[in-house]
Amino acid sequence: MYDFKVVTHSILPGSQVVEVWRNGVFIAGVYPHEDGIRVVSKYMTDVIKETEPVMARGNWLPTALVKLGKKPVRE
Repeated sequence: MYDFKVVTHSILPGSQVVEVWRNGVFIAGVYPHEDGIRVVSKYMTDVIKETEPVMARGNWLPTALVKLGKKPVRE
């Protein structure tokens, strides 16, 4: 079960962060970045740019899949 929480960024005033929680454990953060967004997680095992677009908001859009393992990859 994944939960997403929007919180205030602790370092960048006025910015928000999306926290990703799995079964009550924080597993990833999605932060603003000058070129887009940054996903940070010690559980990240792979990032794949999908070749097939996905329907979102009435349009076919490119997507990326961030794989998050069950155990930390880095401490």
